[in-house]
Amino acid sequence: MTKLFAPPAAVVGGSVVSFASELPASHREDVYMSTAFAQNATRAAVEAGLTGDWFSYYCNQLRFLGWDVPRPEAFAAEQDGVMARQAIKRISTRLGSDFSSPMNRALKQMEENSAACELFDSTVLRAKGGAFQLIPCVMNGPNKVDMGVYHRQFQFERKASGFLFLDDRSLISKSVEQMAFITFNTLHYSTFRERVKKSVLTQALEYLSELEI
Repeated sequence: MTKLFAPPAAVVGGSVVSFASELPASHREDVYMSTAFAQNATRAAVEAGLTGDWFSYYCNQLRFLGWDVPRPEAFAAEQDGVMARQAIKRISTRLGSDFSSPMNRALKQMEENSAACELFDSTVLRAKGGAFQLIPCVMNGPNKVDMGVYHRQFQFERKASGFLFLDDRSLISKSVEQMAFITFNTLHYSTFRERVKKSVLTQALEYLSELEI
């Protein structure tokens, strides 16, 4: 694929990524590719039994690619039964509407896009639980992107399609929410760009699904 993969929002495997309107296409693709790369590496490590801490391993992969990832903040789970609504509330409270509004639009489009939902569910849900990220991004200067990485890991009583949008408090039995505020330096990432893109497009093109916002 020679054309840039740079829609305003997308499902990237077990993540939903959204961008404020001012981000250039090259920066959007860099975020998509590095997110997919870190996700694939983490999934492989977890399935191989190399780590039991999904989010820590994922954050370490992002650090390697030039993401400035501080120690994530953990939260007690919200009582609202709809995970998408809980996440947007958390992002809005911690980061403001510049981050939450594009992500909210992306999730509304995802809810109406059965292919995107199926891709997300098939990547996130495993035998007894799952883990996903929501990643809203905002420009911060010519070579930097600020983003929130909202992560949720959970165990469930039963699998359910479209779980992110279901108002069912009996669905989840145990849940952990974490968030990190990250600055992504595209200049530093340039040394990894071609290798990361080649890896993602070779292994996981099927994990990318555009969302129009």
